[in-house]
Amino acid sequence: MTAQQINENGPPWAQQILNFGAAHEHATGRGVKVAVVDSGVSAANPQLAGQVLKGADVSGTGPDDCIGHGTWVAGIIAAKQGVTPFYGVAPDAKIIPIKFAGKSSGVDSGLAAKGIDAAVRLGADVINVSTQSLGDDPRLRASVENAIAKGVVVVAAAGNIDPKKGTVPGLMYPGAYRGVISVGAVGHDGQVTTFSNPATPVSVIAPGKDIVTTAPDGTYAVAEQGTSFATPFVAGLAALIKQVYPNITPAQVKQRIEGTADGSKGAGSGQGMINPFEALTAVNVGGAGRPGGAAQPVRIAMADRTDPTTRKVALGITGGALGAAALVVAAGMLIPAGRRRGWRPGYVRVSADRPED
Repeated sequence: MTAQQINENGPPWAQQILNFGAAHEHATGRGVKVAVVDSGVSAANPQLAGQVLKGADVSGTGPDDCIGHGTWVAGIIAAKQGVTPFYGVAPDAKIIPIKFAGKSSGVDSGLAAKGIDAAVRLGADVINVSTQSLGDDPRLRASVENAIAKGVVVVAAAGNIDPKKGTVPGLMYPGAYRGVISVGAVGHDGQVTTFSNPATPVSVIAPGKDIVTTAPDGTYAVAEQGTSFATPFVAGLAALIKQVYPNITPAQVKQRIEGTADGSKGAGSGQGMINPFEALTAVNVGGAGRPGGAAQPVRIAMADRTDPTTRKVALGITGGALGAAALVVAAGMLIPAGRRRGWRPGYVRVSADRPED
């Protein structure tokens, strides 16, 4: 796909449904670094030029993105604005490319662990892992725990159901690890896709089908379906949150994303579709409403208890006011009577009908 074709088609469905424009009034990811632990990232596309920092190759196959997967993911996160109607969730964030997968599509969880460690060393604020490992690898678990302990947000794919077997593969890692934001996929209709793995505990869902993004050759691609492509939408959102709340912890980022999602849609949907605008602007989400996450005290709008001295003064003022009012009433009655008598003394006689002067 070319830039001209994107210009003709307008903004992709995913960024329309997530309303990036409203979110970008509050944050664009400036100053935040997102590591893409994947197949490498190519900066050949104009929308990734200047967005990709120095990374690491733990695969030993060279830094080039031979598969294309990592570049697709990076574009969803941080493609710059102003070139085409397509742009990333966090267009001012920077990408740290961490290559752990070579030409083979197979996933080595040990290399993935090394990739996460490299991302932490290079100063990542958020780590995107759009890969899936079946089975708990202690090396991978330790790397994830270390990253989170050091304040790095880890976002990972929930995994895909095997299209050939059509069976749920079970828990996928690192998505199933405690503290990780695990992402399922939805289609155009907003429903969980048939390929999204519901066995992994899902935090939230995001678009994961027919996703327009950057390609390694400098053009654009409509990425194949997968939770791989839903995950960077959430990693990009985490980058926006980190810009607004720089001192927020990974647990609070997770809580904010989950707490502002649009609600569960059943199995495999977690807390529902992410809502970038709400995630950035909600005043308090389970203690993560402000930088540092502390809930703010709330005062009930009622009067304080009055001390005795204040009460006496108030009663005195009230009594004086009532007395003054009584004098006004009396004057209103006596002055007309005095005028009728020429201000001479008179007697008061009471008859059965009415009082007379």
